[in-house]
Amino acid sequence: MTPRYDPDQIRAFYDAYGEREWERFDLGPANRVNFYMHRRYLERYIQAGDHVLDVGAGPGRFTIELAKLGATVTVADISPRQLELNRVKVREAGHESSVADHVLADVADLSRFPPGRFDAVVCYGGPLSYVFERADDALSELLRVTKPGGYILLSVMSLAGTLRRFLREALDVARDHGADMLHDIIATGDQISPLAEGHRFHYYRWAELKRLLRRHPCTIATATAANFLAIRNEDALQEIMADADQWAAFLQWEVAVCQEPGVLDGGTHIIAVVRRTETS
Repeated sequence: MTPRYDPDQIRAFYDAYGEREWERFDLGPANRVNFYMHRRYLERYIQAGDHVLDVGAGPGRFTIELAKLGATVTVADISPRQLELNRVKVREAGHESSVADHVLADVADLSRFPPGRFDAVVCYGGPLSYVFERADDALSELLRVTKPGGYILLSVMSLAGTLRRFLREALDVARDHGADMLHDIIATGDQISPLAEGHRFHYYRWAELKRLLRRHPCTIATATAANFLAIRNEDALQEIMADADQWAAFLQWEVAVCQEPGVLDGGTHIIAVVRRTETS
């Protein structure tokens, strides 16, 4: 079965998922490291005064971080429920004035925005993992609405790292439903079986994501795993999270290791930052 992008299905999933999308970054050390790594690259590439498109923004975790950095944010999401939550969470955090607009939008069709509208674009959490055969369309749109020389910060779901983190659950799937289901996911990267329960998406390998990026008018500024050391070491990390100095030291180790070429596939997400070429 060849997977196809179904925006209505993704919209329905995230409307139903609701506030759990806000809560997921608090579910243990690996998730907290994931958030830390994503935020770290915002701090590195977003400048105060930038007008940033936060596409696939969900309930506003990164919208709030962008506002803290002094950016003006246009919030876009395919889910009306997630846009509603974004308004609530951003207002509760005291950053409502930093949001220029909330827009119902599909990452594969940003035609409501003119070319070069934004200083930077953030596409975190995996919107590109949902678009299947329209990945090139989606990346073209992200680049089109970014000013020449501007940055696009994106992340996708990682095959190897996710299997590493959820190996026990994967083995349960193989036992209960047959090994072929897991073989198919590993071979194709596509999570489209009935077990997906409406949450259909594509897991990336770094080599595949790099090929996608290199087909378009941009240069790769950096790439990293979103977490690596934290995965399957959560019990040990629970003990040091209460010690600010130990936790800060661990995060430094995580940052360094996650940028190693052999580790890029080893986290639950792959983060990449690309710069739109000046002449595109």
